[in-house]
Amino acid sequence: MAKTLLKKLSIRKFRALTDVDIEFGTHVTVICGKNGTSKSSILGIAAQIFSFETDYTQSSPLQFQTIAGGKFKSLPAEHFRFSDQFDTPGSMTVGVELFDGYTAASATAELELSKRGKIARPVVRKNSTVVTTGNTSRNFTHPVIFLSLKRLLPIASRDYQVHSFAYLNANKQQFLNLTNELLNKTSSAATSTAGSINSAVAHADNYDQDSVSAGEDNAGQIMLALMSFRKLKEEYTDYKGGLLLIDEADAGLFPAAQIKLIEILNRECHDLDLQVVMTSHSPSLIEYTFEQSQKFRRRFKTIYLSDTYGSVQAMHDMSWADISADLHTRTVTANADVSLPSINVYFEDREGFDLFNAALYRKPIKKFTNPLENITLGCSNYIQLIQKGIPEFASKSIVCLDADVANAAQYSSIVLLPGSLPPDQLIFEFLYNLPANHSLWTNPLRFNRPVLTRIAAPIIAALSISGPTANVAALVTAYRAADPSGKKLRELFKSFYKDAEFQAFLNQRKSALNPWRTWVQANKTECDAFTARFVAQMISTMADGYNVDRGKLVALN
Repeated sequence: MAKTLLKKLSIRKFRALTDVDIEFGTHVTVICGKNGTSKSSILGIAAQIFSFETDYTQSSPLQFQTIAGGKFKSLPAEHFRFSDQFDTPGSMTVGVELFDGYTAASATAELELSKRGKIARPVVRKNSTVVTTGNTSRNFTHPVIFLSLKRLLPIASRDYQVHSFAYLNANKQQFLNLTNELLNKTSSAATSTAGSINSAVAHADNYDQDSVSAGEDNAGQIMLALMSFRKLKEEYTDYKGGLLLIDEADAGLFPAAQIKLIEILNRECHDLDLQVVMTSHSPSLIEYTFEQSQKFRRRFKTIYLSDTYGSVQAMHDMSWADISADLHTRTVTANADVSLPSINVYFEDREGFDLFNAALYRKPIKKFTNPLENITLGCSNYIQLIQKGIPEFASKSIVCLDADVANAAQYSSIVLLPGSLPPDQLIFEFLYNLPANHSLWTNPLRFNRPVLTRIAAPIIAALSISGPTANVAALVTAYRAADPSGKKLRELFKSFYKDAEFQAFLNQRKSALNPWRTWVQANKTECDAFTARFVAQMISTMADGYNVDRGKLVALN
């Protein structure tokens, strides 16, 4: 099945927007920005270019309805309020690019503002899917549900009554499952209402639709829209997907529910071939969508509309830290006085602790960490604690494991140390391969290469090292092929690292004479990558584990 997808709106002029391009994700697009930057107008434009009344490829009418009996179409009066003075013919020119599921081809059109009598009327022109002899001034065929701010009319101000929707009655458990998942509740009843607004809410047995919160009502309307598309997919054999537009999607939802909303929408977009475009001011929702856009660049988009540099510009895939700086008219710089929690950092052994400290030596991020030198566990123990969901290890701290630990990337609280070997092997190989005239050997302790080879003689013998350099990874692999347990070798490296003379050499304060800091300088690319990974995890840990506003976390970069 070919899915219809809105790809791009090129807004040459309309209200505050001049020469602004909006590119949409295949699943979820979040539009945010200051007041007066025409966020809702973009939703209106997207709604305006579609209708769902005729399949022109077969010249057949489409008479499908939403669960509440409405059309899969938003009328101009539902998404625009035009000004007689400023919204005049010629004041809107928008280029449209999409993939049309009915013709299975890319398509273009233009949206312009004309006037019929005294009423301003947006009209699609130059619809490229129309054959040469046809009327090119028609909308594209595609089902749309537009959830405007009207849905947020307080329940106390509505004219409404309990109403029975047949599809919802037959699929009530699915509705309950969706709303309970979103709000982390265990509601057992659902009631639909009609009147000034068609809605449905999930609630418990000890209260009903007259006493639900605004967030529960917003959640119910979004889930009702999703289920309407499911109903359409079940009934319409030539279904090409749908477009769900939501103004201020986060209204009334607590932060965890906002994140869950994006997760649910992403899943339903996949199952129902939907495309969702929403506006939001929520830091949590915007930042989570941004994070997803970095992993899945086609599926997710965050678009920030800014007038900081004059006319409104659309900035794509911005993080909340950058957006927050623009909204608060502040620079994105670290504040030395910022108050943030100190995050515990765990290691397998002292060697990992030493490498970590060298890698983050004099880095601003270091002051927000609490590296735990004397608490060491094996990698399997840490992974088990994380798998069991122990908060200290799963969400409130960071575990730095050796670079050779397999399958650790699946656990978000684990950050692998730089390098490709355990730290004791790493530093041994680095020092063994340094030439005898390297400046590091000119230390006041007189710890030189011959001293190194004397202390490491058991390792050199066990691995049969000869010559001026050694490939420790290859030698260890060969050793373990002969002795799969590798127990003796681990003990030899531990003994080498704990040697009193070697420890004194490692603990020299002057950077040019400190072996670990010298290793970091020689492996700057690897260590910079580690720092970036660690900073990203620090931000996630503080935001998710300690509920710190991500806008404050610019200090960590």
